[in-house]
Amino acid sequence: MLFHHTCLKRMKNRMKTRPNQQNLLGQPNQQKQQVQQEQSNQRGQQSQHHAIVVGINSYPVSGLAALQGPVNDAKDFLGWLRDPHGGNVPEAQIQSILSSDFAQDAALPFPNQIEILFEPFITKGVQGRYGERLYIFVAGHGFGDPGDMGTTALYAANARKMFPWHVAITDYVDWLRRHAVFDEIVLFMDCCRTVNAYHEVKEPQYPTSKGRTGADQVRYFFAFAVGRGRIARERRFEDGRNSGIFTRTLLHALETTRPQHGKVTGQLLKNHIHNSLESFAGNVQIDPPVIRLDSQQDITFVHRKSAQTVPVQVRLASYSGTEIFLLSDGNFQKIREERVAAQTFTLELEPGLYKIAVKNTRRQQIFEVPNHAEIAV
Repeated sequence: MLFHHTCLKRMKNRMKTRPNQQNLLGQPNQQKQQVQQEQSNQRGQQSQHHAIVVGINSYPVSGLAALQGPVNDAKDFLGWLRDPHGGNVPEAQIQSILSSDFAQDAALPFPNQIEILFEPFITKGVQGRYGERLYIFVAGHGFGDPGDMGTTALYAANARKMFPWHVAITDYVDWLRRHAVFDEIVLFMDCCRTVNAYHEVKEPQYPTSKGRTGADQVRYFFAFAVGRGRIARERRFEDGRNSGIFTRTLLHALETTRPQHGKVTGQLLKNHIHNSLESFAGNVQIDPPVIRLDSQQDITFVHRKSAQTVPVQVRLASYSGTEIFLLSDGNFQKIREERVAAQTFTLELEPGLYKIAVKNTRRQQIFEVPNHAEIAV
């Protein structure tokens, strides 16, 4: 792959933790990490959590259309990672690279500038475990491998038609999982997964080994904006910002999914994303995301207090047995869609503002819990 010494040096300088690096006071890196971990514990941060975030808007030499959403998506996800009520990941353990870090026509970052973000984990992974959880978020132009249904890569900013420079994101994830480098791996890819017969995903130049015992115990949550061969979509939202539809849906789910027993799990997050995606798509035709997790070894994304629910009785003014009700939250994001089994039924709802509607009719009602114990629609 093309190697740019100057840019690589710049990236190395930006990275906050590197093997054998010393801080300004001459303190060994291992001692520095220990101090950072103690400080993180005092702040209640997830001291064993790490993150890699990549967002590429500009592909000036590729012929690929410029995008408007990936950098915004990456910045928004970085915001969630830093949020004490979100990912709560220490700043020193978040690595990111965005096309907006460079001049618009620079065709950066190169593949090696992205791959270097994985290097500390690969280096340590050859020897053993690195930490509890790794988040990987990437947004930009992507593609799927013609010969492998699951492999997905991100085009680098200098990709060309005949030289499709890229980073095999799912290959890195597979290596880290196979070597049990982290107890949990979370992957979010908001990019296309179209297949070009001339663009094969090239395996990264990491150490070749068989992995280690315990890889089957690594918990995972892999979420792709679309399935293989499909196109991911972005749009301008009501707040005036361009974003990937999948990322907007994801972040809303991370922030608002109702917990069970105080936990927002991967399964709850998956359900929320699928239930609310269409409301974020607006008038854009989209394909559903592909989300994989092991329900027997689910991941807890956040701990959140469960509000006490209140019973609300709903009565339909007329009932034929074919009605489907839609329930939305105070932001008018759909949270439930179910066939009605009787003219009168009860919903257990947490305090807040809601809208209920009968699908394909004009019958709807906005109500607030706990102020309304009974509503008619």
